[in-house]
Amino acid sequence: MKVEGIRGERIRLVPLDRALHLDNYVRWFNDPDVNRWLKLFLPIMRAQEERWFDRFAKSKGDVVWAVHDEDDRHIGATGIHRIDWRNRNGVTGTVIGEPSAWGRGYGTDVMRTRTRWAFEELGLHRLQSDTFAENRASARCLEKVGYRRVGTMSQRVWRHGAWHDLTMWEILDEEWLGKNR
Repeated sequence: MKVEGIRGERIRLVPLDRALHLDNYVRWFNDPDVNRWLKLFLPIMRAQEERWFDRFAKSKGDVVWAVHDEDDRHIGATGIHRIDWRNRNGVTGTVIGEPSAWGRGYGTDVMRTRTRWAFEELGLHRLQSDTFAENRASARCLEKVGYRRVGTMSQRVWRHGAWHDLTMWEILDEEWLGKNR
C-alpha cells in the first residue's frame, strides 16, 4: 500500500516505516560522504536507529518524514524538531542521503514542502535551521525557500579534526505566507 504523504513538486514526505526506511538510514548515516555535514560523529548501529524510530513515533515535539522522489524511491529524511507549541516555533533539518539524488533540486523541494506544511497546516510562526558554514548546497536551498541568514556561531562543531562554524537561518510565517499566497 502506497502512503500518499505530503506532496511537493517532485517529492513526497511520508511517515517513517521501519520496513521501508530503516536500512537506508543505517547505511546513509554511516557513509562519510553523507554525514559530512551532519553533527553525527560516531558510527550508528541498527539498534540505535530502531530506538530513534521508536522515540519519534512517540514524540509530541517532533515531526519526521522519509523523503521519496517522483519514482517513489526513498532518498532522504526531513523533520521539524523541538516544536514549542506555545510559542509556535521549531527547528528544521534535512538530509538527502541517496548520493544519486544530490544536486537535482530535491533539497529545495523538500524544504519548501516542509515549510509550507509547517505554516499552513500546523500553524507554526517561526522555523529555524542551521548549516555548517561550508555547506553551500544547504545554504542555497534555504535561501531559495526564503530563509534568512541571521548569524554565525563560531567554532560550534568539532568535525574531521577541526572546528566549524554554524550558520543560523530562520523564516517567519508572515514572510512565507506573504510570498506564497
